[in-house]
Amino acid sequence: MNQKQIESITIPRWFDRHLHIRDGDMMRKVLPSTLNQRATGAVIMPNLIDPISTVEKAMDYRQRIQFAINAVFTGQTANSDFLPCMTLYLTDQISPEEVVRGFDQGAWSGVKLYMADQQGQGGTTGSHSGVKNLLGRYRVFEAMEKHGIPLLGHFEAVERVVDEFDREVVSLERDLMPILKSFPNLEVVFEHITDGRAADFVAEADHKINATVTVQHMTLNRNEMFWGGMNPVNYCKPVPKREEHRQKVRRYVTSGHPRFGAGTDSAPHDVSAKSRCSGCAAGIFTADSAVERYTAIFEEDDALQHLGPFLSENFLHIYGRKVSDEMMTIEHKTSVIPEYIGGVKVFQAGSTLQWKLV
Repeated sequence: MNQKQIESITIPRWFDRHLHIRDGDMMRKVLPSTLNQRATGAVIMPNLIDPISTVEKAMDYRQRIQFAINAVFTGQTANSDFLPCMTLYLTDQISPEEVVRGFDQGAWSGVKLYMADQQGQGGTTGSHSGVKNLLGRYRVFEAMEKHGIPLLGHFEAVERVVDEFDREVVSLERDLMPILKSFPNLEVVFEHITDGRAADFVAEADHKINATVTVQHMTLNRNEMFWGGMNPVNYCKPVPKREEHRQKVRRYVTSGHPRFGAGTDSAPHDVSAKSRCSGCAAGIFTADSAVERYTAIFEEDDALQHLGPFLSENFLHIYGRKVSDEMMTIEHKTSVIPEYIGGVKVFQAGSTLQWKLV
């Protein structure tokens, strides 16, 4: 396939399988970026300051999101069909019965696992509410397996003694593998995968497991956080890994492996939170041009034929979604990434992309 001859590509409208939109004023600032990217919907992360850990909180949050969507499209119809797929923030307290009740009532489409140590330290905003006793959640996993509720896992070891660049593979071996062995029919999504060893496992495992992959983890290796000095704009969790891991993950994606799908993990933070010399916030904002960024990666790897499945098809059934009947077109046309959106520093700000969603 000669990519140089391709001036445009048309694929079904896409679905973001991992998105942070925050709440309140921040949500109103960043949500239009995803809506303008023609996503049919997104899996909304529940790690607010007050985590979405009950049926009532999930329903209230979805209503706030819908109000924000309506405000963007006042007097319009285009893209107003965006569907926020809500998730439950799994805690040590919620019962299996409540997890199933929320799923049956449509309060959430999946359960998000964040882990925390005994002091409430973990790898995300709101980690103080994360799971501290994973074995204590096995009854929940049993109920999820029985009722077809997917587990969306941030698999990183949280103990301080674990090397930062090995957190993912340690959690894979210690946490994820025993879960899959105990619950072989549980649908699991390995979120924002970064480690080549974890990618090998997902690709080859005899289990119902898939993985989301971000733009940043296909673009950055760990040097980019330190080159020329500290670069907090490139700091996210999980942190980028060695170049060999970046290449391995990217090869699985652009070769068209069906177990890997687009999940931006676009995570907005005010620039003051991203520029702290101590306690810098982890998160990269890519929602402004996610489609164009992914397209550029596939073009670089001479693999545009695999872009559509990655963005718009792979394992959507896990979230109760179908491939969209509507299409979107990306043209070979120059676009410039903005510096800021609503006070949020944008990833690769000021650089030029060679694709434009039209």
